[in-house]
Amino acid sequence: MSYLNSWFDDRTAIRTLPPECVSDCTGPGPADEAVAYWVRELQFDGPAWLIREHLSGYGAWDRSELCDHQQNLQRLLRVWAGYIRESGDDLLYLMR
Repeated sequence: MSYLNSWFDDRTAIRTLPPECVSDCTGPGPADEAVAYWVRELQFDGPAWLIREHLSGYGAWDRSELCDHQQNLQRLLRVWAGYIRESGDDLLYLMR
Protein backbone atom coordinates (compact mmCIF):
# COMPACT_ATOMS: atom_id res chain seq x y z
CA MET A 1 0.00 0.00 0.00
CA SER A 2 1.32 3.44 -0.90
CA TYR A 3 1.09 6.27 1.59
CA LEU A 4 1.21 9.27 -0.72
CA ASN A 5 -0.36 11.46 1.96
CA SER A 6 1.74 9.86 4.66
CA TRP A 7 2.15 11.63 7.90
CA PHE A 8 5.42 9.85 8.62
CA ASP A 9 8.92 9.63 7.24
CA ASP A 10 10.20 6.47 8.82
CA ARG A 11 9.24 6.99 12.48
CA THR A 12 9.02 10.79 12.50
CA ALA A 13 5.86 12.78 11.83
CA ILE A 14 6.38 15.16 8.91
CA ARG A 15 3.16 17.08 9.49
CA THR A 16 1.53 18.47 12.59
CA LEU A 17 -1.98 18.58 13.96
CA PRO A 18 -3.89 21.85 13.56
CA PRO A 19 -4.70 23.66 16.82
CA GLU A 20 -8.43 23.10 16.23
CA CYS A 21 -7.83 19.35 16.11
CA VAL A 22 -5.82 19.40 19.32
CA SER A 23 -8.54 21.40 21.06
CA ASP A 24 -11.41 19.24 19.79
CA CYS A 25 -9.69 15.96 20.64
CA THR A 26 -8.51 16.88 24.13
CA GLY A 27 -11.32 18.95 25.55
CA PRO A 28 -13.52 17.90 28.45
CA GLY A 29 -15.96 15.07 27.88
CA PRO A 30 -16.03 12.34 25.27
CA ALA A 31 -14.00 13.04 22.15
CA ASP A 32 -14.68 9.92 20.04
CA GLU A 33 -16.69 11.78 17.39
CA ALA A 34 -14.17 14.62 17.17
CA VAL A 35 -11.26 12.19 16.86
CA ALA A 36 -13.02 10.19 14.12
CA TYR A 37 -13.83 13.45 12.31
CA TRP A 38 -10.23 14.66 12.41
CA VAL A 39 -8.83 11.31 11.25
CA ARG A 40 -11.07 11.60 8.17
CA GLU A 41 -10.59 15.35 7.67
CA LEU A 42 -6.79 15.18 7.85
CA GLN A 43 -6.58 11.87 6.00
CA PHE A 44 -4.46 10.80 8.95
CA ASP A 45 -2.70 7.58 8.04
CA GLY A 46 0.54 5.71 8.18
CA PRO A 47 1.95 2.20 8.10
CA ALA A 48 -0.28 -0.07 10.17
CA TRP A 49 2.62 -2.06 11.61
CA LEU A 50 4.44 1.08 12.73
CA ILE A 51 1.42 2.59 14.45
CA ARG A 52 0.54 -0.75 16.06
CA GLU A 53 4.11 -1.14 17.32
CA HIS A 54 4.11 2.37 18.80
CA LEU A 55 0.74 1.98 20.52
CA SER A 56 1.71 -1.39 21.99
CA GLY A 57 4.39 0.43 24.00
CA TYR A 58 1.70 2.18 26.06
CA GLY A 59 0.44 -1.15 27.41
CA ALA A 60 -3.14 0.13 27.25
CA TRP A 61 -4.35 -2.21 24.50
CA ASP A 62 -3.85 -5.93 23.97
CA ARG A 63 -2.76 -7.52 20.69
CA SER A 64 -6.30 -8.25 19.53
CA GLU A 65 -7.36 -4.62 20.09
CA LEU A 66 -4.38 -3.39 18.08
CA CYS A 67 -5.47 -5.33 14.97
CA ASP A 68 -7.94 -2.60 13.95
CA HIS A 69 -6.01 -0.01 11.93
CA GLN A 70 -8.82 2.57 11.92
CA GLN A 71 -9.11 2.38 15.70
CA ASN A 72 -5.33 2.63 15.98
CA LEU A 73 -5.34 5.80 13.89
CA GLN A 74 -7.89 7.28 16.29
CA ARG A 75 -5.90 6.14 19.31
CA LEU A 76 -2.70 7.64 17.92
CA LEU A 77 -4.31 10.94 16.98
CA ARG A 78 -5.85 11.25 20.45
CA VAL A 79 -2.56 10.41 22.19
CA TRP A 80 -0.64 12.86 20.00
CA ALA A 81 -3.19 15.64 20.52
CA GLY A 82 -2.96 15.10 24.28
CA TYR A 83 0.82 15.25 24.14
CA ILE A 84 0.70 18.52 22.19
CA ARG A 85 -1.79 20.02 24.62
CA GLU A 86 0.27 19.06 27.67
CA SER A 87 3.76 19.77 26.37
CA GLY A 88 3.29 22.31 23.60
CA ASP A 89 5.65 20.19 21.49
CA ASP A 90 4.11 18.98 18.23
CA LEU A 91 6.89 16.55 17.29
CA LEU A 92 5.83 12.91 17.15
CA TYR A 93 8.34 10.07 16.94
CA LEU A 94 6.92 6.56 16.81
CA MET A 95 8.83 4.54 19.40
CA ARG A 96 9.52 0.83 19.29
